[in-house]
Amino acid sequence: MAFHDDIILQEVSSGLFATEIIEDYWIIVGPNGGYLGALITNAAEMHLGLEPYQLRGITIHYLTPPKLGPIEIRVTTIRTGKSVTFLQFEMTQNSEVVLVATGSWASINEGIDSPQIMIPEVPGPEDCPVPTRITDSPTRLHEKWEIRSVNQALSASFENNNSRMQWWIRPKETTPMSSSLIVAAADALPPPIFFQSDKIKIAPTIDLTIHVRVDIDSVQWNGASWLLAEFVTNHASGGFIEEDGLIWNDAGTLICMSRQLALAR
Repeated sequence: MAFHDDIILQEVSSGLFATEIIEDYWIIVGPNGGYLGALITNAAEMHLGLEPYQLRGITIHYLTPPKLGPIEIRVTTIRTGKSVTFLQFEMTQNSEVVLVATGSWASINEGIDSPQIMIPEVPGPEDCPVPTRITDSPTRLHEKWEIRSVNQALSASFENNNSRMQWWIRPKETTPMSSSLIVAAADALPPPIFFQSDKIKIAPTIDLTIHVRVDIDSVQWNGASWLLAEFVTNHASGGFIEEDGLIWNDAGTLICMSRQLALAR
């Protein structure tokens, strides 16, 4: 099924939503964090209604990986102001809290529009190959996305000592642009540490923050569109790494910025 069909929720009561974790978004030890983030984002927008709000920022804490099967998402409005509404979330499975998050949804405001982070000059997706390696072991998650490696197009030895990874990515099945899609894309690709060290086999996310930097309704997007994702890890210490991300659409508009903290094992 297409991505937007995979994140459909049932509204159980006001602020309470239910669905099932499916294996299509499985990675090494559990469901992908971007997929879980997309579920709670969809719950938020069902709770609020889309107008006049859109996602501006969300921070997700991954307490323990949920298993396949039913989960519930509780959405609570913390505060509604003149232009910003703040929400908090709990995802539970078998009465255990597996994820908590907070997020801000805001109306679009006229304001400054400089400085800008411009899209890098890289080969287009048609000139970039399907990557020879995404992760050491195949994952169901990457079957849901079309992925092209910019690094591999630029260098045959891209797998060694790369702190900055660039990818073209889009859902395999045509999917509308949405806050949920942006959240999913921000965590759909392997961390650069996998290409920096052969010792690292898994990098489970502790927390993930995503800031949406565009009016989503204005994004040029259709079935042939791509996203350019750039991720970089600059520091590792104490068994933890950070990963900073930027995502543009193929028209050059910055869609979102992300940062996550992860264990490196």
